[in-house]
Amino acid sequence: MLDKSLGIYIDRSTSQNVWDMQEQHAHKSHELYYLISGQRRYFIGHTVYDVTPGELVIIPRSQLHRTVSPRPVGYERYVCNFMEDRIRTFIDDLGRTQFDRLLACGCLQLPAHISQQIHRDLQQLEQELTHRCADTDAVVLHLLQAILLRALRYGTAKVPVHGEGADKVLPLTRYIALNYAQPITLHDAAAMACMESTYFSRRFKSLTGFGFQEYLTQTRLQAAEQLLRNTRLSVGEIAEQCGFSGANYFGDVFRRWKGCAPSQYRKIWRSS
Repeated sequence: MLDKSLGIYIDRSTSQNVWDMQEQHAHKSHELYYLISGQRRYFIGHTVYDVTPGELVIIPRSQLHRTVSPRPVGYERYVCNFMEDRIRTFIDDLGRTQFDRLLACGCLQLPAHISQQIHRDLQQLEQELTHRCADTDAVVLHLLQAILLRALRYGTAKVPVHGEGADKVLPLTRYIALNYAQPITLHDAAAMACMESTYFSRRFKSLTGFGFQEYLTQTRLQAAEQLLRNTRLSVGEIAEQCGFSGANYFGDVFRRWKGCAPSQYRKIWRSS
């Protein structure tokens, strides 16, 4: 349920018996991901977490992330997205440092009674957005702020996944974030991880949910999107700076991603 006036979105979803059900994106809003049942593997910020019921994942805006099923079991979850400017007063009262600390937590473990309260808050938030009344806006904002405060006060950062080659594979996601403009092949990355290419590819996919080339392309596309928004560089210059082999190839990939050409995207963004 999306409320455009409030800049808040909430969705409850259930999926049964899937190996490869994937949820992945990066967006302009912050996201809260609360697992009700089942198990999920979450890749965010060059870190991997195995999320269990009652835990809360916090994803800052524009952060590329993906969640997959590590086992063939169903799951149920809540996703709540919110635009930062809708809680500006709350952030000012809380303090920017505190809010940024919350955004950087990754996956939070919570005392059982706090987790249950957050679950109830999310249920009520969903109901309020589904059945609006005169005071819905105030109630929704109150519920969202209460969830954030509980997470900040009672949450404990969960230890990330360290096995399965994570110590060798995940540094390569950081390397890509810093060097996406350079030619990077699967063979190069595997060599840096001291692994054989096929094995590295399997480990990368298992840990992050992304294929290696897919992750590299997504990283480059995000960088290109920022340049389209914030600079006057030509499409060809942006393609070169982001590691694409040429403007035509960049245009084709970007069009599949955003549904429009890079030049059209820039025009739409500046007119909005």
